[in-house]
Amino acid sequence: MIRKLIELVVLSILVVGLVYLVNQVGPMGADAKTALKYLWLGMIGIIALGIVAGTMIALTAIILGIPFIKSLAGAEGGFWSRKHRGEKMAGAIGETVGGALKGAFSGLSEIKDLTGRKVEISADKYAYDFFKVKTLNGDLTIIGHDSPGAKAELEIMEKEEGDTEAFFEDGEIKLKTKSGSKSLIGDAKIYLPGKLARLSAESVNGDITIGDFSTGSDTVFKGVNGDILVERLKNTAEVSAKTVSGDVEIRESQLNSLLTQSISGDVLIRETAAESAVIKTVSGDIDYTGSDIKNPSIKTVSGSVKK
Repeated sequence: MIRKLIELVVLSILVVGLVYLVNQVGPMGADAKTALKYLWLGMIGIIALGIVAGTMIALTAIILGIPFIKSLAGAEGGFWSRKHRGEKMAGAIGETVGGALKGAFSGLSEIKDLTGRKVEISADKYAYDFFKVKTLNGDLTIIGHDSPGAKAELEIMEKEEGDTEAFFEDGEIKLKTKSGSKSLIGDAKIYLPGKLARLSAESVNGDITIGDFSTGSDTVFKGVNGDILVERLKNTAEVSAKTVSGDVEIRESQLNSLLTQSISGDVLIRETAAESAVIKTVSGDIDYTGSDIKNPSIKTVSGSVKK
């Protein structure tokens, strides 16, 4: 369809050009002027139709189009590879969107029969040097503190009220039900010791907020339909923050390597130092003014860059 529209536009331009040349040779009659007028209107209509079609395809790709995105980002011979030589960025986009949307749709099917209940859990001493968590349909906040213990305020999504027990174990929050039914974490606010080896947080349909941590290994944050905010983070390895349909914001942090990516969202980096950074957006702006990024690699599709 797009190819046909392009062909029609090119043909219309050629015809208009021919009419213009004829007019330069001799006077143009009233009938010719009328024909030219309608030809211009038709060409404008075709261009508008092409824009609408392209927009619909792009929206479909983001909302439902895992195969479409992967075909753009795909292996050898793909459109993106051939035309733009953006293999790394395209692959990252496909990986981010594909994995994120798969998690989002599977999460929605799990939540539909569950109801929420607020619980609090704590541990006098958090016995692990890492933490990972994944929430569905809720905001996730993780704050570092000086205490050796851990505490969490959770929304538990369960089939029967009171069926679920939550506790810290093996570097994460575990859920156990009496009935054996499925239960999930919704909204969560978690307090942990501020010094950890690594930290991993994922959220679907909710924002992620991370603050006041010092980590020594790779640290990963992923979101779908929500923003990611990272504040006062120190990391000596790599920090990765990726979101689909949300903004990424990094503030007052000291990092070795940063990889941040947003699809349909902006990336904002403020008062942050990094030895290297790869910053990517699709349909979003990039702004890292006031930050000390020694080796930045900036890639954006349909967005502006401020530095």
